[in-house]
Amino acid sequence: MKTCPKCGAQIADEAAFCTVCGFSFAAAAPQGDPAQGAQAGPAPQYQQVYQAPPVVNYPSPVNPCDKVLGIVAVWFSIVGVILAYWGGDVNGQRSEYLKFYANEGLVMFLFSLISIIPFIGWFWGLFMFVCQIIAIVNACKGEAKPVLFFGTLRIIK
Repeated sequence: MKTCPKCGAQIADEAAFCTVCGFSFAAAAPQGDPAQGAQAGPAPQYQQVYQAPPVVNYPSPVNPCDKVLGIVAVWFSIVGVILAYWGGDVNGQRSEYLKFYANEGLVMFLFSLISIIPFIGWFWGLFMFVCQIIAIVNACKGEAKPVLFFGTLRIIK
């Protein structure tokens, strides 16, 4: 019987791992030892798990005024888009976050015009209302996450 150098437990001579603490005798054996080297196989190879990229946030943290203007851009259609686009101008620089929500609000407004069609348009109007609520929740969180395809269509650059 051999003794585990990590926990001191008595282990069978042919064991590759300690049954108490999991210590690997093969990894601890020197390369020149033929008795332990015959039992040791190649070291296991592990692959790194893929992680999805994070949601883009503009900037970190988003200015509370920009959050409010992002909500206004989505909720108040064309008037909100104008307020968000021109209201976010600070020292001649427009916020990328507000440009995103001004664009998304404009695209949602244009697609909501379909709701004037009787019957089918009413269902479309309900769908657009739900999309607006989702966009407002994203704006409150400070995330520039597009709702379906509305944020991916670029009208305002």
